[in-house]
Amino acid sequence: MTTVRSDSNLSSGSCSDNESNKELVLSVASRGWHPEMLTKKCSHDYQMHFGGSTLDLEGLIEFMGAIHYALPNLLFEVYDVIAEGDKVVTRWSASGTHLGKFQGVVPTKKPVHYTGITISRIENGKIVEDWEEVDQLNFAQQFGSFSDMF
Repeated sequence: MTTVRSDSNLSSGSCSDNESNKELVLSVASRGWHPEMLTKKCSHDYQMHFGGSTLDLEGLIEFMGAIHYALPNLLFEVYDVIAEGDKVVTRWSASGTHLGKFQGVVPTKKPVHYTGITISRIENGKIVEDWEEVDQLNFAQQFGSFSDMF
């Protein structure tokens, strides 16, 4: 489930294109970037730039499947949505309870909360590219991948 709270509305170019692009990105965000939505809404040559790495669509589907498995009650909240031209920016948070194994880490049964900003590029009604910034150290610490000594 996703809650959308947006006070921002930057627009340049066609308002209807900006609104269509926002709707496309929010349709994916509203399902927490669930793999099922990714296959429907992203292009076959999709790429995500994340933490110095690039994931293709298959890699993102695998990663998000693992997230949804580890956090079965995953909830995304979108705070801002800004569209301009072929890009849509979302500022969001995600939270859930670590109830499933994630990247070798056994469930902690603790709450997990992280935030991020994603810039999505739209082409021909599909998401073709994302740039995502997430506090990866905070994310890893909450899953127990790193100790709190940092």
